[in-house]
Formats: sequence, structure tokens, C-alpha cells
Amino acid sequence: MAYLQPKLLIFIKNSGQPITAIIDKVAFRKYWGKRKDKATGQMVRARKSMPYAICSVVMSQDPEVSLGAKFTIPGYKLQNIIVKNDKALAFHHKYEVEFADTYGNEWVQTLINEETKNESNI
Repeated sequence: MAYLQPKLLIFIKNSGQPITAIIDKVAFRKYWGKRKDKATGQMVRARKSMPYAICSVVMSQDPEVSLGAKFTIPGYKLQNIIVKNDKALAFHHKYEVEFADTYGNEWVQTLINEETKNESNI
């Protein structure tokens, strides 16, 4: 998994219509998972967390993706690459981001709103 940090660039190929974005914030989503208990060796329920990046589009050749559009990326879908001696993040396989403004992705907007609210309370 790539190390996520704010202000890193993200490049998305997007079928010949590249999109460039920047990470605004890194947050963690907590969920219930399973892990092996060291004492008994059995699987037990445990809290885990998954990092995800909240990103904004800074350049897009895709007419359906507007500048400033917000989206989230789970950390496990990215890998580190070096571009002109700068560290950047790129997708392992294909274009798989969840945009907040598209139909059916209300949960993405909810995640972004929660993080914005938490940041303003600090």
C-alpha cells in the first residue's frame, strides 16, 4: 500500500482521458474485522481502520469530470511511482474512484462532509 499524505499528486489514465488530482486530506474509516488471537489461536472480532484519501481534481481531459470535483480513494488501490524525481501516486489497475457528485455515491459525500466537520471542530 502506498503511503498517503496531503499535497501528493495522483494521476489517473482514464482510458486516454487523463485526470490529475491532489490529495486534500487523509482520513481513516474504522470497521469491524477479524484477527487471530495470539493466546488462543482462534479468530476474534477486532476493530480495524482503512486509510482513504479525499482528493480534488486539478486537471481533467474527461468532459464528464469537472475541475474541483471531490472524490475518495481507498489507500490499498494506490502505488508509489517516481515522476521527474518527485513521488506521486498511481492506481494499480484501472480507474476506480468514487466521485461525490455522481448518482448513487451519497456515502462519498457523507465521508467528505464528516471529515470537513471534524476538521472545523478542532
